[in-house]
Amino acid sequence: MSDSAIIIVELTVPAGDAPARAADVADWLVERRIVRPNDRPDPLWRPSRYVPGPDAAAAVRDPRHDTGPLGDGVDVIGRRQVHGPGGNYTPPACPNCSVSLDPDTHFTLVETWLARTEPHVTCESCATAALLGDWSGPWALHVANLAVRFHNWPPLSEAFILELGDRLGPRLRLIHERI
Repeated sequence: MSDSAIIIVELTVPAGDAPARAADVADWLVERRIVRPNDRPDPLWRPSRYVPGPDAAAAVRDPRHDTGPLGDGVDVIGRRQVHGPGGNYTPPACPNCSVSLDPDTHFTLVETWLARTEPHVTCESCATAALLGDWSGPWALHVANLAVRFHNWPPLSEAFILELGDRLGPRLRLIHERI
């Protein structure tokens, strides 16, 4: 069995605001009992600061699914980094015509985004111009200062993602990672 993660990133939070916003999001997750502090962190077995809480099932699509005490954790990340799908990478698609971006071009644009600001990209097929983060795909790469990473969790419910999004910010992207 491979490890996986559901990563929810917010693309507009400035770097200076991200640590405080991350702390607020973590407090909300604890208050809702979706997570609880990890009382036995271990760098190999349970490295996350948080583990599923008593009401974790309220966050998942199928509440009968067992999130279990299998080392599954949650990380609330308040620093700039690239978030990606691991081995499942596919380049994102144009928001207008769905033609995929060339992978080499995508990697170059992500490097630019990490170093500076989010680039605008013009589709070679339909000439639509959009910010790179608006090119869609759950297997793409995004640069963000704020993210929540759910390790080995079942699919999250739409309602929970929207509620979490109210705390993260308006420009959410969902990434599915396979390790």
